[in-house]
Amino acid sequence: MWDAIIIGAGISGCSVARELARYQLKVLVLEKGHDVCAGTTKGNSATVHAGYDPDPGSNKAIYNVRGSRMYPELCRELQVPYLKNGLVMIALDEEQMEEVRKLHEMGQRNGVRTEVCDRARILEIEPDMGEGVIGGLWVPDSGMVCPYNLVMALAENSARNGVEFRTSTQALSVERDGGEWLVSTPDETFRTKYVFNCAGTHADRFNNMVSADVFHIIPREGQHLIMDRDFAPYVKTTIYPTPELLPGGGHTKGMGLMPSVDGTLILGCNADDVDDPDFSANTREGIDKILDFFEARWKYMPISKHVPKFPRDAVITAYGGSRAHPDRDDFILGEPKDAPNFINLAGIESPGVTAAPAIAIDMVKILVDRERPALKQDYKPGREIKKPFRTMTAEERREAIKADPDYARIVCRCEQVTEAEIRDAIRRPVGARSVSAVKMRTRAGMGRCQGGFCSPRVLEILCEELGLDPLEVTQSGGRSNILVGRACEPKEGEA
Repeated sequence: MWDAIIIGAGISGCSVARELARYQLKVLVLEKGHDVCAGTTKGNSATVHAGYDPDPGSNKAIYNVRGSRMYPELCRELQVPYLKNGLVMIALDEEQMEEVRKLHEMGQRNGVRTEVCDRARILEIEPDMGEGVIGGLWVPDSGMVCPYNLVMALAENSARNGVEFRTSTQALSVERDGGEWLVSTPDETFRTKYVFNCAGTHADRFNNMVSADVFHIIPREGQHLIMDRDFAPYVKTTIYPTPELLPGGGHTKGMGLMPSVDGTLILGCNADDVDDPDFSANTREGIDKILDFFEARWKYMPISKHVPKFPRDAVITAYGGSRAHPDRDDFILGEPKDAPNFINLAGIESPGVTAAPAIAIDMVKILVDRERPALKQDYKPGREIKKPFRTMTAEERREAIKADPDYARIVCRCEQVTEAEIRDAIRRPVGARSVSAVKMRTRAGMGRCQGGFCSPRVLEILCEELGLDPLEVTQSGGRSNILVGRACEPKEGEA
């Protein structure tokens, strides 16, 4: 019997897990993916939105602003990189400046600092902004984070405090049994008092199993491109065009240029409704849409002063994911009236990464106010993590190698990731179990060569640490096996 079961281990589920971990409760997280952060959360723009554009009074506005203000301390405690670099929304004509003024007024109503800027002011913020930008909106409290780094930190902190995670475990159904809930998976049925529905693009399915207050999630796919780190020094703020309304409801901030916390540039994204809630593929159409957009508007970007023509060959990879756009066009939070102790965190689309930590506090409060669980006296804040080798000073590197010779073995040359860091990523709470999971935790394989050099050694280390046969190692769980057979059998005594 569990006190609470969380369905989904993205930003919402892991934020809830961290809040519940503060109490003397038995908590289980079920995630159908092979790793935490296997769905929507890892496929977004990494922007910590300040909250200037959601409709005032909406759940999106309330929790966006609260969440944004939590981020500096949250990331400090969890030792997650956070960059408060501000956002400039550019305007190219008077019609767009009118939209800028509307968003400024909305930001003021939401309690967010914004400033309507003429071109002279824009040039004070981004001196190299291209000709044709006549003004815009300055949002100084916008920032950047690595979403999967944050989710893994939340999960590690939760596991460190007793929360149990089961990945590759798909919740199939939820049903009422007296005053409790039964959550069924392919192999087992779990009994719990509370269910937290953090299932992303599948959240409507679980809600509609237990409540007559039905809603529907429209998967909205978005793709992003990443540019080589050589171009990052030319842009310091996040840059967006004025927003666009979408035919299916809501709006998109459009194609943004975003400096990542890891020293690269993110371009994107498109916003297209799809049928498959798990759609995360990179399509030629989606990639071309982003490339064509920036090629046509490159002259407006600050980087164009240094690189006049959009460098298509500087794009080193692409990634995508589907956002959970609800038919109610707002976050759907709390208990349905006819499903007590079933708590929705549903429709958590943009600005979901920003809002989720604040949402989790209020949703967990429902359980806490009702059950009055005791706080853990031995609760451990934060997590124990070592400084990345690539950010160490020369002296710190010498000391690290002295303590652990595996720091002297560089596995990923592009990102300067060592064997010691890869072994640590596998051994950590909720540790890596695939090549992709190692990549997300260490950046091994995220550089210019995209794993061409380091992937074979990562595979070997996974085998050494987990006792796996090479044929068992996957790229990202499931049936994504990297090797499909042996060309010849090893001789006796050989590995």
